[in-house]
Amino acid sequence: MDLKWLLVRQITMVALACFCAGSALALYTTAREAGRQNQHLVELTSRQLDLQLSRIDRSTDIPKRFPDWNVVTSYALRPGQCVEFQGPDGSVQRSSCAGFDSTSIRAPKWFNNFYKFLTSDQLTGSRSVTYRGTHRGTIVVAYDPVAMAANAWSTIAPLLSLSAALIAVLCLVTYLVVGRALRPAKEILAGLNRLGRGDLTCRLPSFRLAELDRISEVFNTLSEELSKATSDRAELARRLVDAQEQERRHIARELHDEIAQKLAAFNALAASIRTSAQNDAPVLVEEAKKLEEMASGLMKSVRLTLTYLRPQEIDDLGLIQSLRALVEQHNRSALGRTKYSIETDGDVENLRAETSAHVYRIIQEALTNASKHANARMVKVLLSRVGGNGQEGVRLSVIDDGTGPMHDERTSLAGSGLIGMRERVFALSGKFTAGPLPSGGFGLQVEFSTLQQGA
Repeated sequence: MDLKWLLVRQITMVALACFCAGSALALYTTAREAGRQNQHLVELTSRQLDLQLSRIDRSTDIPKRFPDWNVVTSYALRPGQCVEFQGPDGSVQRSSCAGFDSTSIRAPKWFNNFYKFLTSDQLTGSRSVTYRGTHRGTIVVAYDPVAMAANAWSTIAPLLSLSAALIAVLCLVTYLVVGRALRPAKEILAGLNRLGRGDLTCRLPSFRLAELDRISEVFNTLSEELSKATSDRAELARRLVDAQEQERRHIARELHDEIAQKLAAFNALAASIRTSAQNDAPVLVEEAKKLEEMASGLMKSVRLTLTYLRPQEIDDLGLIQSLRALVEQHNRSALGRTKYSIETDGDVENLRAETSAHVYRIIQEALTNASKHANARMVKVLLSRVGGNGQEGVRLSVIDDGTGPMHDERTSLAGSGLIGMRERVFALSGKFTAGPLPSGGFGLQVEFSTLQQGA
């Protein structure tokens, strides 16, 4: 959730909680005041009845007029308030109520129920009337709950509208103020996102707040150190892969010049022994054949090793011819189930020897992954020389229309190959992307600068 909206929501919740607490306190205070008024009326009425009983006892008043509280109720009874006198047997002997206008103020039903629940024990007051040890009855004073709820609603309703307006204004002001205060946080977040995407050139500006300015300083320092470390790591990785290719080329040359030639001589000698033995020592013919077969087998193994270490065609025939031979080899192995093709654009032949080897290795690994996991009808290799004005580079793509396993599964199956290619491209300070294509199939694209290779 956005930080501004989170703060606005929390402030709104606090404001609503304060409003509810204040409203509940106001309602409770109103109910308590109603109870106090009921008790006050009970006391006034009780004194009036005690006085009337005293007059009756002195024969200055007649018993039929008891209870008589007109003097009290004429000025003390409030709207919605009722007073009644219950005899010793509990029967109502007299009651008086002050009416109220229920049409001018009417509280909602839910508010009536809530108010009645909140103040049910505070709307009634009572007192026993006793004269000279004789219980003469009970005075009960109560407020009509509907009248009390209407009176309370008339107090709360304006506050409710005012509070809603205040909360809305508070939320708006909070959103604007917090948004302005957190504006630097957006820049920090944008910088972190760029850094997370690999943009190590990102730098944050200075901020007024000391805390945010310190974050900016640490971020910029970290970005610079990370950029330097990444550059050093890429340079080291480039030197390592270049040294690896140079060492492979040296080993391949040694195998070709020494072992392969000696095996060829050994094979020729075995053939010569077999030819001579046919006339002079026939029993040695079979052993000579075995020696000849062993030499041929070793020569095939050495040839495969040479191809793995460094295809001879790269040095003898050039990069393009070597790639076409690689593509043709996959076509022969596919037996028509998959068609492999290659397209080139620009001068990709005159690359540095190590750069040509990197291109060949990446395409070799990509074609191997496609042949194992894609189950494709078509696999295409696109190789081009791009850029200019001192920004020359190589771009290669390998795409297929694979209908094999799910893309995530294919990525998992070819994980080691993709990791190897990604590391090699990283060593070249290049860009590597691989994943499913919108039109279906799988695509891989690599781009790196040839200037960094010393081409």
